[in-house]
Amino acid sequence: MLTQIYVKNFILMDEVQLELHDNMSAFTGETGAGKSLLMDAIGILKGDRVNSDMIKEGCDKAVIEGVFELAPQHSVLQQLQDAGHECEDGLLIVTREVTREGRSIARINQRTTTVSFVKQIVSQLVDIHSQHDTQYLRNAASHQLLLDRFARDEDLLAKTKQSYHSYRSMKDALEEALHSDYNEDDLEFLTFQLNEIDEAQLQEEELEKLEQEQKRMMAYEKLSSSAAQAIALLDEGSVSSIYESYRLLHALHEDEIFTDAAAQLLDLYYALDEQCSRVRTHLEELEFDEGRFHELQERIFLIHKIQRKYGGSYAAVMEKRSFLEKKIDSILHRQDFIAKSEKELEKARKVYEEDCMQLHVLREKKARELEQLILQQLKDLQLPNARFHVELEPFEGNAQGSDKITFLVSMNAGERLRPLQATASGGELSRFMLGLKTVFTRLTGIDTIIFDEIDTGVSGSVAFSIGKKMRQLAQRTQVFCVTHLASVAACAMQHYVVEKHQEGGHTETTIRLLNDKERIQEMAVISQGSTSESALQAAKELYELAKKETGNN
Repeated sequence: MLTQIYVKNFILMDEVQLELHDNMSAFTGETGAGKSLLMDAIGILKGDRVNSDMIKEGCDKAVIEGVFELAPQHSVLQQLQDAGHECEDGLLIVTREVTREGRSIARINQRTTTVSFVKQIVSQLVDIHSQHDTQYLRNAASHQLLLDRFARDEDLLAKTKQSYHSYRSMKDALEEALHSDYNEDDLEFLTFQLNEIDEAQLQEEELEKLEQEQKRMMAYEKLSSSAAQAIALLDEGSVSSIYESYRLLHALHEDEIFTDAAAQLLDLYYALDEQCSRVRTHLEELEFDEGRFHELQERIFLIHKIQRKYGGSYAAVMEKRSFLEKKIDSILHRQDFIAKSEKELEKARKVYEEDCMQLHVLREKKARELEQLILQQLKDLQLPNARFHVELEPFEGNAQGSDKITFLVSMNAGERLRPLQATASGGELSRFMLGLKTVFTRLTGIDTIIFDEIDTGVSGSVAFSIGKKMRQLAQRTQVFCVTHLASVAACAMQHYVVEKHQEGGHTETTIRLLNDKERIQEMAVISQGSTSESALQAAKELYELAKKETGNN
């Protein structure tokens, strides 16, 4: 849940700091006051792009900071921990800054991070929905994503994707074999390449070991000279002197300081003696073998040559070798290869079709469940004659299965079902989207959902039903609503007003939380444009009705 937001020098906002609440909060204000500025700021916390034009005139930088309170078992906590971000008491602080020079800075809990990581995290916490966002419902590709999200079987989706790619890979290989026209020169060149790799007899990590040995041999004189000097210095009396010192101090039993020092010196003596023997033994083993040195140079040169020619690394060379072997086999045994490939392809096709059928059965079942849930939401949103159907049509198939999924709707009695993208007005589509959000929000784990003027094009009792539906949604998640309708604002638990002030050539947008009396005045203004006695009375009656209908007493 978003509990605090701080905005400084952002467009028309000098400095705004808000304590935010759970349940539903409404934001209203005159046209042009900047009602959507706060939502734009939250969008930037989600990872939206920033630029220097967003900085208030005359300022050096803009700052937007949000504090999120996460439940103890929230899924993003592990992601944050894996990235090195600790969240004490489940508090997540996200900061975005942009300077006049265009430099953008992102922080999580005061530690600099990438915008992409901020986007990854906050997108799992906040969902911003505007009237424009309903357009993605008009794209049929979104319908499959929504149904699969509702079905919630990631394993089956992944299995179908894997079997499809396996099937396509085999099919492409067979197509290439059937239509390829290799000649003797092709076979000769491929065989030459394979033989060249095999003759090199590369070993994994061989190059690193050879280069290390070469490095030691190239430094032979330096190693042997310095090691010999070190041993000579130790042999000149250092080790024996330490032992003699130990012997003398060890005999002084009357003073424990001396005997303790003697024990330390004995440990030092043994350690020095061990290292001296170790260095002496290794020095005796050091040698410069000119023949071995030339062997190393030639082998290293060959390995570099093969790796440069066939991919740049041992793994790439082995991958190239496997490719060459299969290609040569397909040429030499073309008919056998084709026959074998056809059998393997048939097996892969059956596996894919079985996965598609399982996915289809699941989708068919979940589609009927989704229809009932959406229809109930539409009835609550005063679309009692609406019909909704999820159509599954078979097609050749892809990585997502073999179902072409289309949402069909009829908003009014007597209308035939038609694709969603070919029907529904802006207001109806907004209500449909709100119904979807109500169903899907409980599945996604989103903590905060924002509706930015999605009630455009509706009024009266329809607007009131939208407000009640948002309030119902707010029982499970935090809801912010930017609205121009009193009927929607009346349903909110908290009501903020956005105001624009102009003084001496300076313009500033502020946001403040209203008390009950101020709420009624604001609702009177946005519904009837005045605070006359009749307007105030109507606003009060609407507010009391909303409290009764939503249980906000």
